Amino acid sequence: MANNNLRKGILFAFLTSIISGIAIFYSKISVAKINPLVLTTSRNLYVGILFIILFFLSKRWKELKKLKRSQWLTLIFIGLIGGWLPFYLFFTGLQFTQAITANLIHKTLFIWVTILAVIFLGEKLNFNYLISFLFIVFANFYFTKPSLALGKGEVMILTATLLWSIENIIAKKVLKSVSSELVGLFRMGIGALLLSFTAIFSGKASLLLTINNQQLTIIIIGGTILFFYVFTWYKALKFAPASLVTLILSFAVVVGNILNGSIAGVKFLPKDFYSSLLIGVAMLFILSHSGLSRIYSRLWMRFKNHRLPE
Repeated sequence: MANNNLRKGILFAFLTSIISGIAIFYSKISVAKINPLVLTTSRNLYVGILFIILFFLSKRWKELKKLKRSQWLTLIFIGLIGGWLPFYLFFTGLQFTQAITANLIHKTLFIWVTILAVIFLGEKLNFNYLISFLFIVFANFYFTKPSLALGKGEVMILTATLLWSIENIIAKKVLKSVSSELVGLFRMGIGALLLSFTAIFSGKASLLLTINNQQLTIIIIGGTILFFYVFTWYKALKFAPASLVTLILSFAVVVGNILNGSIAGVKFLPKDFYSSLLIGVAMLFILSHSGLSRIYSRLWMRFKNHRLPE
């Protein structure tokens, strides 16, 4: 049963990484056309509404009645440090630094989650996961030659990344007793509500009321991608270790490189190739340990044996 849950979590994590790569690619287009705070507020409101609809359709409202006071407080806290403050800090920080720097800082998420998961969740890194960890660290940070300067924007984005790291640890704990859909509802629902108040107090409320059709389309597409990201992310976190899930999320870099090269026409540089290759190797280490590679091999052999003769 434990192995089945682990495999299920790894599959959801890979799905999340693909969605994340698409989301990052699409966000680059979105931020250029809509104010960052307006974009994240309206998009997260839309995602919150989708989670409410999901709750209605899946008839999970009874779960709310069974929540203990400690669980209510934990879920509200996830909304604060997962759905509100880091989103505000991240998108505000983008105004004071380059997108490439912000992306680089956000890539450190798996490092912080791994450290916190080992300390607070008692998670252990086996040899394959440790090798994968080192490959991904090298892939993300060796070829980019990052600058160590930390200005206002960099500090805000680093703080957002650390808050998301803490959120992952808390979510992993609460997911033992509640559904992933409920955690997603609180994270995005409370976060969107607080982002709305932030927009009002920062004088951006009028921009929310003047969103045109083109911007609305961008928000709906981006929001739908974000909804599936959050949905699959918490599913992965429920079934697999937090350190492993965030490690697999790094595959989003490969997805982003592919999309940039094939759709956006961005030149595929040698550093992009080598970083993607190293991350790909890291993923193979993870798959080989989980046993999923053997399952895929058996399925492929069955497919070959049952093909119609030419």
